[in-house]
Amino acid sequence: MNGGTRLHRHVGDRQETGRKDDGATERGIARNERLTVGMYFTKAGTRDAGGVVMYVQQLLDALADHQPAYLYTESGELTPKMRDTKAEVVQMDTELEPVERLFEGLPAMDSPSVVNEKLLPLFGALRDGTIRHMNEHVDVLVTHDFLDDLVLSNLLDVPVVRVFHGFERAGVGMRVRELLSTGRSVVNSEQTRREFVDHLGYEPDGIVYPGVDIDRFHPAAKPAFERDEWTMLFVGRFVEAKGIFDLVDAVAELSDDAHLRIVGRGDTDALAKRVRARGVESRITIEGPVPHDELPGYYAAADALCLPSQYESFGMVNVEAMACGTPVVTTNLEGITEYAVDRETALLVPPNSPSELADALETLRSSPELRARLEANGRDVARRYSWESASRSLVETCLEVVEAT
Repeated sequence: MNGGTRLHRHVGDRQETGRKDDGATERGIARNERLTVGMYFTKAGTRDAGGVVMYVQQLLDALADHQPAYLYTESGELTPKMRDTKAEVVQMDTELEPVERLFEGLPAMDSPSVVNEKLLPLFGALRDGTIRHMNEHVDVLVTHDFLDDLVLSNLLDVPVVRVFHGFERAGVGMRVRELLSTGRSVVNSEQTRREFVDHLGYEPDGIVYPGVDIDRFHPAAKPAFERDEWTMLFVGRFVEAKGIFDLVDAVAELSDDAHLRIVGRGDTDALAKRVRARGVESRITIEGPVPHDELPGYYAAADALCLPSQYESFGMVNVEAMACGTPVVTTNLEGITEYAVDRETALLVPPNSPSELADALETLRSSPELRARLEANGRDVARRYSWESASRSLVETCLEVVEAT
């Protein structure tokens, strides 16, 4: 039964299904893989787009097919996927205005997002019984953020495992975590594993790759839009690190009958300003955010996906596009070259190189043979990455963590 329709204050009234006996081999969970896993990410229940959000939702949903699982998330209307998942969804109390006022005037809390998106849910977890619920119902809790890991690993009696999604913004928080966190670590790719070792000097506890639902992301998906021009697609955040401004510059070098559709969220004003500055308003459509379930139609409608990132720990949208049989033009970063081979499964260019990006897009456009090869080989790449495999990798690592506790 899905508990996602209930707010957390009601969940304690139910029987403790999924909870092991106290004698469940005293944390030595037998290798029957009946581990109860909790997942904490405040936006995962209510947002239907975004890299980490999709990672959490898809991984949790696959996990719940073979494990008792809980999602701890903010209050609000659940996404369709989280309404249908087999996992129990526990929504926390995030209406804590009096607590927010405690932080007014503190220099470290100048950013409203720190208080509203991070600290308030954690205070709510203390006040509304979520911490008690975690201790009573799960064998291990999985987090995805520095502050969540730091706080919850010190509050809970059960072990906490943090998934690292890259080190793009690694800084003082990493050193603080090493000093104060009691949690364990998982990374999302081999690239992130190398960065983890470089930054921290030791190996993480495991790798849990992103996946793709090849039954949903496939070449026969109904196209989301009609087009007359040769059409490129960008899916991602509107920030410089994703290479979106380089892509706008590249479009300015292409012929007038090429069109770019941009899907995502971020600094739309800055993006629109760049589009105007390059004089390509008629050749670029900024769609804005699109629900994840609708993305297959966008991939299927496009002639190519272009993700010219300057940093990428993996690049999940590349693999989603490959699953839809859409050729990919992307950057030759180590996180991407784990699965992308130049001219075999994708066209690769250096980051920060609009002219080379434009040349690669023209090359793809002019070569039916190259497009056919990338379409076929890309689909084969996508089949190697499944959420089922990712969920079982997570369980295996969590079992080892629990047994070592």
